[in-house]
Amino acid sequence: MSRNDGEHQHPWQRAASTLALLIGSALPVIIAIVLVASTNDQGNPLDRIPDYGDPLVETLSLPLESGEPVQTQYRYYGRVRLVFEGSGSLADGTGVDAFYRFDQAGTGAPALASALAIDGVPVLEALNLSAEPPAYADDHLYSAIYDLRGEYRRVRFSALTGGPGSSGAFTITVVQLR
Repeated sequence: MSRNDGEHQHPWQRAASTLALLIGSALPVIIAIVLVASTNDQGNPLDRIPDYGDPLVETLSLPLESGEPVQTQYRYYGRVRLVFEGSGSLADGTGVDAFYRFDQAGTGAPALASALAIDGVPVLEALNLSAEPPAYADDHLYSAIYDLRGEYRRVRFSALTGGPGSSGAFTITVVQLR
């Protein structure tokens, strides 16, 4: 449209052009409002975008006497650092931590055994540590990277051993990595 074409427009044509320009300028704002206001099965779609203003860190406690799994309050994606602490006693007196069974009296070598599951998979397998497991730690403190890949979800932990007669707990800290 040339500059002279505007001089010959009817008033309703100028009004329509102005309205089209306003709507075009406001379209991104309208889309943002619709996205914020809309929900689906997983809640607000904008909630799926993590806010890295502060590191996302969460600590969970998993008692060995309870057979109930625990899951994170927050949803994570990509790579997360998991820090496992704590140990406990099974009903038969055997000591366990997240990765090992051991004699609490300190005799005998600790045996590699997953006492914990992540998302229903034994911890050694879930963390791809079966071939190169962490060395036994007397303080029962271990750290590993868990890759959720592109999924954006909560992480669930459960004790594979334990139950009635067992005591102790695992503490699991989850840290979202950038």
